[in-house]
Amino acid sequence: MRNRGITRFVLLSLLALLPALLVVGLYLIKDPFNVLSSYDGEAPAPADTVQLTVNAGYISTEAFNYFYPTRHFDSFIFGSSLSGYYRIQDWITHLPPGVSAFHYNASRETLHGILNKLTYLSHRGVSIKHALIVMEDEMLKRQPLDGDILYVQHPSTAPNVSWWKFHQLYFNAFRHPELMAYTLYPNAFTTQLVLDKGYATTDIPDRIESLNESYYAWADSLIATNPDAFFTPAHMARYSQPMRMMPCPDKITPAVETLLTEIARMLKQQGTDYQIIIPPHYAWEAISDHDLYEMERIFGRERVHDYSHDPDMGSDLHYYYDDGHLIAQQCARLMDSAYHHSTNLPPESFLK
Repeated sequence: MRNRGITRFVLLSLLALLPALLVVGLYLIKDPFNVLSSYDGEAPAPADTVQLTVNAGYISTEAFNYFYPTRHFDSFIFGSSLSGYYRIQDWITHLPPGVSAFHYNASRETLHGILNKLTYLSHRGVSIKHALIVMEDEMLKRQPLDGDILYVQHPSTAPNVSWWKFHQLYFNAFRHPELMAYTLYPNAFTTQLVLDKGYATTDIPDRIESLNESYYAWADSLIATNPDAFFTPAHMARYSQPMRMMPCPDKITPAVETLLTEIARMLKQQGTDYQIIIPPHYAWEAISDHDLYEMERIFGRERVHDYSHDPDMGSDLHYYYDDGHLIAQQCARLMDSAYHHSTNLPPESFLK
C-alpha cells in the first residue's frame, strides 16, 4: 500500500509539472530568440516577412566572437542604432589601407555599454587602431536596460549580467501567451498578435554578417534615384513632429564624467585614432554648450564633432529614414566632415 501511495504521489507530481515541462521543452527546441544555439555567421531566417525583434547588442558580440579569429578586426564603430548607417565602406575611405573594420553597436547603447565593450576587447587582446563613436546627446543620460530582452548586455561584456540572469530573462519573456502561440502556430492570427505587442517586426534590413552591419538597399536606391517616391506625403506625415524649442539641459553629471573619462583613458591607452560624432536628430534638442565643452575637454577638441546644432538636419525629415536614423548618404557626409576636420558639411548627394 505504501509503495502504491508513493507511486501515485510521483505520478500526480509529474502531471502537475507537465505544463511547465512542456513550456521548457518548447523553448529549448524552438529557441525563438536565437540565444541558445551557437551563432553560425548567418542572420536568423525570418518567418515570411516577420522576425522576432532581436537584441542588436547581443548579436554584435556573437558576430565579433565568430568572425574575429579569421578577420582580426582592429577598427570599430561604436554607438546605438543611430550609428547603424555609418557604413563601413564609407568609413574606411578615411582610414589607412589594410584595416579590418567591425560595427560593434547596440540598440539604445549606453556609455556603460561602450566602456564594457572596450574592456572586453582589451581583455581579448584586441588592438583597437581606429574607432568611430556616434554619441548622441541622449546617450549621456541613458542607463543600461538589463531587464529588457531587447537591450540586455551580452554576459561576456557586462560584469553585472550573468548567463543565468540572461537566459532567465529570455525564458520569462517566452512565457507570454502571444509568443508561445506564435512559436507553436506561426499563422496570420498569431503573427498579428506578436506584431501588435511589439515582439516582432516586419522591418528587416539587409545584413553583412561579417561586418555586423545592417542597411536598407531598397531605401538607399530609391532615395538616390527617386527621392519623392520615398519621401511621400504619407511618409512625411507619419514621422513629422513639432520641434522642441527648449533650452538644452546639461546631462554630464560627475558620474557621467567618470564614464567619459574612462572611455577616453582606454582609447588613449590603446593608442587608438578615434573620432566622436554627435549626430543630429530630427526635432530633438541639441547638446548643451556645457556638455559639448566637457566632451571636448575630455576627448580633445579636434576629436569631437557636433552636428546636433545643424539647423537643417535637425528640422528636415528628408535627411532621415524615419524620425531619428540618418540615411546612409548623410552619415557619409558627416564622416567626410569629421575626418577633414571641417565645420562645413560636404554638398548634398541627393535632391530634396
